[in-house]
Amino acid sequence: MSLKMEDTVKNRTYPKRPFAWYVEKPSAKDYLLTVFIFAVCTLIGLLFQKLDLTDTNIVTIYILGVLITSIVTDGYLCSVAGSFLSVFLFCFFLMEPRMSFETYAVGYPVTFFIMLISSVLTGTLAAKLKMHAKLSSQIAFRTQVLFDTDRLLQKAKSETEILGVTCTQLIRLLNRSITAYVVENGTLSEGKLFSGEKESTEDFLTQEEQQAARWTYENRQRAGASTHHFPQAKCLYLAIRSGNNVYGVIGIPLQKETLDSFEYSILLSVINECALAMENAQNAMEKEKNAVIAKNEQLRADLLRAISHDLRTPLCSISGNADMLLSNSERLDEATKHQIYTDIYDDSEWLIGVVENLLSITRLNDGRLKFKFTDQLLDEVIAEALRHISRKHDDYKIVTDCEELVLARMDVRLIIQVLVNLIDNAIKYTPPGTVISIRGTKTDGKAQISVEDNGPGIPEEMKSHIFEMFYTGKTTVADSQRSLGLGLALCHSIIESHDGTLILTDHDPHGCNFTFTLPLSEVTLNE
Repeated sequence: MSLKMEDTVKNRTYPKRPFAWYVEKPSAKDYLLTVFIFAVCTLIGLLFQKLDLTDTNIVTIYILGVLITSIVTDGYLCSVAGSFLSVFLFCFFLMEPRMSFETYAVGYPVTFFIMLISSVLTGTLAAKLKMHAKLSSQIAFRTQVLFDTDRLLQKAKSETEILGVTCTQLIRLLNRSITAYVVENGTLSEGKLFSGEKESTEDFLTQEEQQAARWTYENRQRAGASTHHFPQAKCLYLAIRSGNNVYGVIGIPLQKETLDSFEYSILLSVINECALAMENAQNAMEKEKNAVIAKNEQLRADLLRAISHDLRTPLCSISGNADMLLSNSERLDEATKHQIYTDIYDDSEWLIGVVENLLSITRLNDGRLKFKFTDQLLDEVIAEALRHISRKHDDYKIVTDCEELVLARMDVRLIIQVLVNLIDNAIKYTPPGTVISIRGTKTDGKAQISVEDNGPGIPEEMKSHIFEMFYTGKTTVADSQRSLGLGLALCHSIIESHDGTLILTDHDPHGCNFTFTLPLSEVTLNE
């Protein structure tokens, strides 16, 4: 999970900065503030002398000036300089004889020395407290960046999102531009630049820089600036890796400023979090891919089973009946011939329905099915569906009850297919004489169609699987009940594509009720 040992903080090339390094070099502004503060202290000292106040009070004013200098300037150099300046100003302007560094008093050199030591100690301690407060604030900020990075990486899904979050957080942490490379198809992609504030963004994606990044990817080691490999590069390159897998390369410019130990430690932590997130994303992708493959294999196996068994049965029946007609037609009476013709017709119709369902559900799942939405009246759609149902519906009592002028938005061809499948399903699994009711209503702002029967119903353990592809739930084989288990699965997919729902409920006192909804159409009347 971590980078190689040479990439760890223990073996880094970034030594711990001494105290003097942490102290920023005073600017011209700091020097001017220092001079101004002690000029004011001197004026106040002259005022105190006019008021006949003791020298102790004046010395206190100068020590206060040292404290103020430590607060308003960067580092402790100005406060130390102010300590010396306060002694010189006190001696030059406030001691007799004025405008010289001589004094008539015998004990004043000791006073000057104690004043200097007190000022230096006071200024240094104040500067250290300020520095420690600043370092504590930086540590808190960097720790917060690390926590935020972990939280944001958990929400990121793709490698692009993960890399974007990582680089954004590194810019926030280091305040400099970041270059990033991601592994695509076993090779390192072209670099992408994420711009910061401190660095100019030119020359960070040159051929030499990309060569250093590729070396980092191939060797799983850091390279570039401050390393032994490609030391002339403008960026330090670190591999985004977990174990032996490298997911990308991060480049950090090191032209002007190096990284302190804490920055480098946080940097490695962020990169390791990025590697872990990319590993999890890749594992999730592989898991999803394997699940799709497993599902496709299962569908393939089910289809082969259906073709080898369920489809072969009616084909054999058609072939046998046709052979009987060819061989013994003259010896068969008219009733027998009519029965054979009927069987051939029924088997052919069943095969046509199966093929239509199979083609429709395949095109629907592949996204190749083109929808043609129009506004249709429910009663007309139901009437058209009844003209396409099985010839066996004569043995059943089909009752329709549809509200008038219920206009729904639909692909009429597919909705008719849904109705035909639901009605044929009721005919297939209920005994002759069963009452099949078809109702069309307007309910809760939607068009609703229900197909119900008073047959034996569906067992409770089968209800949760009834809309699954290739699920038949058969416990016995009977030609009257043969099915590939495609019809209800197709109906469910079609209704979902219409932004509707298809549900199964029990019909009181017994039987099934399939109900689906469709969006209502808005009717505009032009007067």
